Amino acid sequence: MSSRSCGTAGFVAALLSAVALAQVQLPDAPGKDDTVRICGTCHEVERAASVHLTREGWQDEIAKMVDLGASGSDEELAKVLDYLAEHFKGDAPRPLNLNTATAVELESIVGLLRKESAAWIAHRKASGPCKSLDDLKKVAGVPFKKIDEYRDRLVCF
Repeated sequence: MSSRSCGTAGFVAALLSAVALAQVQLPDAPGKDDTVRICGTCHEVERAASVHLTREGWQDEIAKMVDLGASGSDEELAKVLDYLAEHFKGDAPRPLNLNTATAVELESIVGLLRKESAAWIAHRKASGPCKSLDDLKKVAGVPFKKIDEYRDRLVCF
């Protein structure tokens, strides 16, 4: 991985959720400063707390960030990976983007019923994408409790 400049705000979506987590503090640990510096150039780093991935999932997300313009040496990016994989670990290989999820993904990953998945997809087509998971609170026919249960695996970008 070579050094690159931050070229697009779109990589914000590639890594992290749109959920605002102002009250969340990043753990003080090795790699925090590199994570804040590299990731914080284009988005609020605290958003990482809303996504919990496997180490491989974080590695894929960091590779996407680099492709979209994240700037850091191999050593710095390795520290970011170690930090995220240690402090924001989960069992998901990647987050599910509710703005592009298929009905099958919504049913199998989130546990929505067929009619609930259809309600979200219809709303998404009519009103546009969600900006945060909390946007789904106002969608008729979608039980937010199910969305909230899987919050650590879901994103809106």
